Amino acid sequence: MNELEFRQWLSNSDVPKKVQSDIVSRLKRLERINGYFDLDEEYEKDNCDFLFSLFKNKGLNDNMKKIGENDLPIGKYQLSTYKYALTQYVKYMQNKNDR
Repeated sequence: MNELEFRQWLSNSDVPKKVQSDIVSRLKRLERINGYFDLDEEYEKDNCDFLFSLFKNKGLNDNMKKIGENDLPIGKYQLSTYKYALTQYVKYMQNKNDR
């Protein structure tokens, strides 16, 4: 993840600094699960579809079980904030690729 460029994109999209920090923090946490997910590679592979599948049913699903132990808030509403962060990153990547 190119954090500086992504933060600049968020800033240009009028996302407040606190929300920018929260989004980046959640994405970094996502990258750390299961050893290491590279968001750029996941985007190139399947537009992050596998990562999005982890959020179905609040994370209570087979794909989440496949990645093993992690510290995400599985089964809790807070997991949706990770999905939101990932959605923002996918929008950024789509915008970047449209240039």
